[in-house]
Amino acid sequence: MNAALAKALLDLLSATAALCDAGGVAEIANLCGMFDATAVYGLKLHGDDNPTWAQAVKSDEAHHWRDADARSEMQNFERHGTYVEVSEDQLPSWNASTKRAYEVIKMMWVLRKKRDEKGEILKHKARAAVVCGNQQQKRKALASSSEHTLKMFAPADRSATFRLLCTVGCLANLRVRQFDVDAAYLQGSFEANDGEVHVRPPPDERYFDDRGVPIVWKLLKPFYGEADAGRIWHRTAKKQLIEVQGLTQSKFDPCYFFKKYDNEHRVDLVLYVDDCWMADTGTMKADEDLRLFRERFKLTMQTKPKQFLGMNIDMADNGDVKISADAYIKATAEVYLPKPLTECPRFETPSSPL
Repeated sequence: MNAALAKALLDLLSATAALCDAGGVAEIANLCGMFDATAVYGLKLHGDDNPTWAQAVKSDEAHHWRDADARSEMQNFERHGTYVEVSEDQLPSWNASTKRAYEVIKMMWVLRKKRDEKGEILKHKARAAVVCGNQQQKRKALASSSEHTLKMFAPADRSATFRLLCTVGCLANLRVRQFDVDAAYLQGSFEANDGEVHVRPPPDERYFDDRGVPIVWKLLKPFYGEADAGRIWHRTAKKQLIEVQGLTQSKFDPCYFFKKYDNEHRVDLVLYVDDCWMADTGTMKADEDLRLFRERFKLTMQTKPKQFLGMNIDMADNGDVKISADAYIKATAEVYLPKPLTECPRFETPSSPL
């Protein structure tokens, strides 16, 4: 009975919009009794998790930020061939008096401590990001006056789709895997109508040529913070999944892809920017599709995922999945409660009747 219901849900997920509605999924989840009411999308709330570059290099953790993580990010740039160096005076808008070109966008280091499902620090993460929005507005103005276009919309999956896929995985006892695409935006591909982007390197990476003219980067790949980077990455991943590997994109959720191998086997995946939740029937054909995706993009795999999009995932041996926000709640409590959470009274949710 469960297998038949799971197959019916998968067919509905692939072909209709009805079950993509959050209310419909919530009803299914409640009937299955597999979800916590506290499931939310959350971020860690630790005050020193996002220092500025100036704060980071003066802190006790400076060696983590500078020596390990900033260097790793620069190695990512080199590995993916993300830019070529040019003298700024080669650009059309170069102004000799200010020694600046109009279209060059500043870059900054964006720092974050990445934590696990318990709130413990996994690593110090550094991203060189294009963050000056006012300068990207200039880029948009330049694009509107040329043959290039600046399109910025990038889709993100519906939480309902992910929760429904978890429900189906429980009912059909599907094999579940989760992976992150490493430096996903750097693995996107520009196309002819995307136009050229020039950026000023991040702090500690800026220098000049022999004439004292600043060296800037002409981007060959989209960077984090760039206005259209998310759209370019999604377009690149979609092209790989559909045109190369033969998956089908849902008409109702552009981040849900599926592939039917035969009457019994299939693979389903939800792609949320660079995070992917993959469920399949255990067939080797799904392994081959994963291998093709890994050949095209560098991935970090989790065969027993414990966290996805800020949610805690508890996968029991009997196939049940519990989705909660334990880490988010604890992190919030550390910031806002006047005493440790362990010293606070506990109540049932929903509360017991009086």
